[in-house]
Amino acid sequence: MNFTLRGKSFSLTYEQVVSVMRSVPADEINRYCVEVGDRIYPPKQVLARSTGLPPIAFTTQDAYRILNRLGFSVARVEEG
Repeated sequence: MNFTLRGKSFSLTYEQVVSVMRSVPADEINRYCVEVGDRIYPPKQVLARSTGLPPIAFTTQDAYRILNRLGFSVARVEEG
Protein backbone atom coordinates (compact mmCIF):
# COMPACT_ATOMS: atom_id res chain seq x y z
CA MET A 1 0.00 0.00 0.00
CA ASN A 2 1.26 3.47 -0.86
CA PHE A 3 0.56 6.42 1.42
CA THR A 4 1.88 9.84 2.34
CA LEU A 5 2.53 10.80 5.92
CA ARG A 6 3.83 14.22 6.91
CA GLY A 7 4.87 14.96 3.35
CA LYS A 8 6.85 11.74 2.84
CA SER A 9 5.74 8.89 0.59
CA PHE A 10 5.84 5.32 1.85
CA SER A 11 5.09 1.90 0.45
CA LEU A 12 4.36 -0.89 2.95
CA THR A 13 2.81 -4.32 2.90
CA TYR A 14 1.29 -6.35 5.70
CA GLU A 15 4.19 -8.81 5.44
CA GLN A 16 6.82 -6.05 5.68
CA VAL A 17 5.29 -4.75 8.90
CA VAL A 18 5.19 -8.27 10.40
CA SER A 19 8.83 -8.80 9.41
CA VAL A 20 9.97 -5.47 10.90
CA MET A 21 8.19 -6.11 14.20
CA ARG A 22 9.21 -9.77 14.54
CA SER A 23 12.01 -9.16 17.08
CA VAL A 24 10.84 -5.85 18.57
CA PRO A 25 9.71 -5.87 22.21
CA ALA A 26 6.41 -4.10 22.75
CA ASP A 27 6.29 -0.69 24.42
CA GLU A 28 3.73 -0.02 27.11
CA ILE A 29 0.19 -0.10 25.74
CA ASN A 30 -2.13 2.67 26.87
CA ARG A 31 -5.45 2.96 25.02
CA TYR A 32 -5.08 1.18 21.69
CA CYS A 33 -3.30 -1.95 20.55
CA VAL A 34 -2.61 -3.79 17.33
CA GLU A 35 -1.75 -7.48 17.02
CA VAL A 36 1.29 -8.17 14.86
CA GLY A 37 2.29 -11.80 14.70
CA ASP A 38 1.85 -13.20 18.19
CA ARG A 39 2.38 -9.91 20.05
CA ILE A 40 0.38 -6.78 20.71
CA TYR A 41 1.86 -3.32 20.30
CA PRO A 42 0.85 0.32 20.51
CA PRO A 43 -0.15 1.37 16.96
CA LYS A 44 2.27 4.30 16.93
CA GLN A 45 5.20 2.01 17.78
CA VAL A 46 4.37 -0.24 14.84
CA LEU A 47 4.03 2.59 12.35
CA ALA A 48 7.15 4.37 13.64
CA ARG A 49 9.26 1.22 13.28
CA SER A 50 7.80 0.45 9.88
CA THR A 51 8.36 3.94 8.43
CA GLY A 52 11.41 5.16 10.35
CA LEU A 53 9.51 8.25 11.46
CA PRO A 54 9.55 9.25 15.13
CA PRO A 55 6.23 8.57 16.90
CA ILE A 56 5.77 12.28 17.57
CA ALA A 57 5.61 12.92 13.80
CA PHE A 58 2.09 11.47 13.46
CA THR A 59 -1.06 10.86 15.47
CA THR A 60 -2.56 7.65 16.79
CA GLN A 61 -5.39 8.25 14.30
CA ASP A 62 -2.84 8.25 11.45
CA ALA A 63 -1.44 4.95 12.72
CA TYR A 64 -4.92 3.48 13.12
CA ARG A 65 -5.95 4.45 9.60
CA ILE A 66 -2.79 3.17 7.91
CA LEU A 67 -2.53 -0.08 9.86
CA ASN A 68 -6.22 -0.77 9.31
CA ARG A 69 -5.81 -0.29 5.54
CA LEU A 70 -2.87 -2.73 5.64
CA GLY A 71 -5.16 -5.38 7.17
CA PHE A 72 -4.34 -5.09 10.87
CA SER A 73 -7.02 -4.75 13.52
CA VAL A 74 -6.56 -1.90 15.95
CA ALA A 75 -8.57 -2.21 19.14
CA ARG A 76 -9.21 -0.18 22.23
CA VAL A 77 -7.72 -1.77 25.35
CA GLU A 78 -10.33 -2.69 27.94
CA GLU A 79 -9.84 -0.90 31.23
CA GLY A 80 -10.21 -2.81 34.43
